[in-house]
Amino acid sequence: MLLDRTASVTALDLGDSRHASSSRGLVRRKAGGRQLVAPLRVDLSACKYELLQLVAARLGWQVVAPGTPESQWDLFWTDTSISQERLLRLAPTQRINHFLGMLELCRKRSMARLLAGLAAAAPPGCSYDFFPPTWQLPGQLRDFLAAAKAAGRKATFIVKPDAGCQGKGIRLLQGGSEAAVLRSLAGMATLQAVAQAYIPRPLLINGLKFDLRVYVLVADVDPLRVFIYKEGLVRFCTTPYSKPTSRNLGCAYMHLTNYAVNKQNAEACVAPGSSGSDRESGTDATHSAADSSNDDETGDTKATSQQQCRQ
Repeated sequence: MLLDRTASVTALDLGDSRHASSSRGLVRRKAGGRQLVAPLRVDLSACKYELLQLVAARLGWQVVAPGTPESQWDLFWTDTSISQERLLRLAPTQRINHFLGMLELCRKRSMARLLAGLAAAAPPGCSYDFFPPTWQLPGQLRDFLAAAKAAGRKATFIVKPDAGCQGKGIRLLQGGSEAAVLRSLAGMATLQAVAQAYIPRPLLINGLKFDLRVYVLVADVDPLRVFIYKEGLVRFCTTPYSKPTSRNLGCAYMHLTNYAVNKQNAEACVAPGSSGSDRESGTDATHSAADSSNDDETGDTKATSQQQCRQ
């Protein structure tokens, strides 16, 4: 019941004739006992991304003014998670762009916990080897240290802040003694993180690491309805990949595919001022894999990263 109320507004254009009249952003609305066809009203006051303003204009949606009473909009688009109280205030015809509990999927530690639970409960023949060995820090720090020691210095691990994005705070480190691993972790701004075994032989395109981003619309979860968008996104590193060594662990342009990181590579063919297609566009604060504590990357840090990429 609760989750039904949070179905994305896009579902209105997928055959739900109770609320939608067309895919041009028009909805049926009762007023004075009559049914009117009017533009969909969207509240973007909690959204900082200009892209949503452009989408609303293209779809013919009406963007309501900040502070508009809740009863005067059809869709509320927010950049943050929502509370149960917020959800319960929705009218049956209103939509919001988050499911309750989405942070369980968006935060890295809770996602790792959920995947581990699914893997443990999976029936015979169901494999969960699509994600590498993962440890939730600091709770599983002792287990991680033991695994890193057993793997030795030839093994590489990647540590990612729990709530991080845009490549900020990510650190690559080698296995070995507990003391050596702890020294590497001590340089991180937070130990609220996940540690994973780093895949040393990834699939490459023209010698570069890449990732694929597939976009889906989750219209409902009970029953589950998921629509896959026909187009996706490919993000590339901007320095040819080499197997991790102590010399190149700090080369963010070689190991991290984040656009916010790679647009800073002065030696890459990334046009100045170009914007990315994901949430990483429009920001200048980037971090190399070796620099996890500062909010602004200095010129010296960039030069160091460039030097590590050349070695």
